[in-house]
Amino acid sequence: SSLLSEARRSPPWLSSTMPPKKEKAELPAKAEPKTKGEAKPKVQVGTVVDFAGLPDGWWAVEKIYGTGKCAGQTYIRYYSKKHAAVGSVRKAIELWAVEEGKDPVQCLADWENKKKTEQDKAVAERTAKGFVDGELKQEAIDAFQKAYGSLNGATVCSIPGWKGESKWLPTSGQISARYYAPDGTVYSLINQIEAMYGFKLLAGKMDEMPDFEAARNSLTYDAKGKVVNAARRDVSDVFTVVSEKREPKRRKILVLVAEAQHYRETEDLSVVRLLTDDCGARLQELNVQEAEEILEAAPEIQRLLVERGLTWTPELLYITGARHTRTAGKKLLDATKGIYYDRSAPFNDRPCYQKVVLRDGTKLACTGHHISWSNQLALWKIGHLSEEKAGIAVCRQDKPDPFQLDVVWQIFEPKVQDVESLGKGASPGQGEGTDEGKESS
Repeated sequence: SSLLSEARRSPPWLSSTMPPKKEKAELPAKAEPKTKGEAKPKVQVGTVVDFAGLPDGWWAVEKIYGTGKCAGQTYIRYYSKKHAAVGSVRKAIELWAVEEGKDPVQCLADWENKKKTEQDKAVAERTAKGFVDGELKQEAIDAFQKAYGSLNGATVCSIPGWKGESKWLPTSGQISARYYAPDGTVYSLINQIEAMYGFKLLAGKMDEMPDFEAARNSLTYDAKGKVVNAARRDVSDVFTVVSEKREPKRRKILVLVAEAQHYRETEDLSVVRLLTDDCGARLQELNVQEAEEILEAAPEIQRLLVERGLTWTPELLYITGARHTRTAGKKLLDATKGIYYDRSAPFNDRPCYQKVVLRDGTKLACTGHHISWSNQLALWKIGHLSEEKAGIAVCRQDKPDPFQLDVVWQIFEPKVQDVESLGKGASPGQGEGTDEGKESS
């Protein structure tokens, strides 16, 4: 019995080397229960921003995507003491309405009505200032011009309280003018100013209409008898008034290189000097079908350019395009075709011309196409006004002015086997500069 009791106390399979039994670890003391209604702390990362329309006790936080295709872009989430990272204002209003014991549907309807009222008010204010398009704007412009005639930049700057300035746009190679109203409103178009005064006229606000005749009588003229536009007299690199805008998204740009072998000679592209005694005969010689329209448009374009404030009488050139529908490179030839005016400001110490279009017989519009001399490549080119951009067409002859060229032009048209070296979808005018003898395309 003693052996049995001993066996029961120490089973034979129980090793004396078995580790001792682990003691039960102490459990942490339980946290004291929270008082009923106590808010749970919310994690908030970002910047608190002003946001109209949120219910009382809510705020907006601007965050930044850290990864993914939207990395670097911002988004907004909405917070309160009880809720975090709510994705929309509507949801925030619903949550607030439930907590306040109100009807969520009615609260949302009230919010929509208030938002629409504020939007309508903002649209009405912008419309009254001339910032509107379509028939409404044209009606105001017509009413103004019928009563006071057309405005120009020089007249606007002569109206008491108004001023203007200009900025050079290196990308497009154009001069951008701005006009500032007495209340600080910025206008970039003369027809917006005409529309603004037109709306005042239609509303019967005659006490707010300035003396336009006195403004015209106070204009000054240069030695050539041309009116001086104060807004375009001094051109700077920046505007004195800078509007606060969110930085635009950055695009990735593929750099493509156009080399000499990517151009081919073309007989279709020629430069004709307009407003000369023999320009009509020259256009007929080149079989330009729209010769009559060009000869009619040229003096009108020159007149409108002078009216816009140019202090010189601009030289006009015409670039011919494809002569047949099946002409190789027709798309690029037609893109460069048109009338170009002398910008007066030289580029690389040579004349520079920009393409100008006459619309509806009375309006002018400029494109980004320029005829300019490249010092780096020693050639004339049509395309961007930049040494870092390749030309759509080039002429490798050194003459003082492009209308003096008598060597065949070359159009950008790489052979099939060259396309892979350029990159898929290559076209001149995108990218950055490269080595001597090469141009970025």
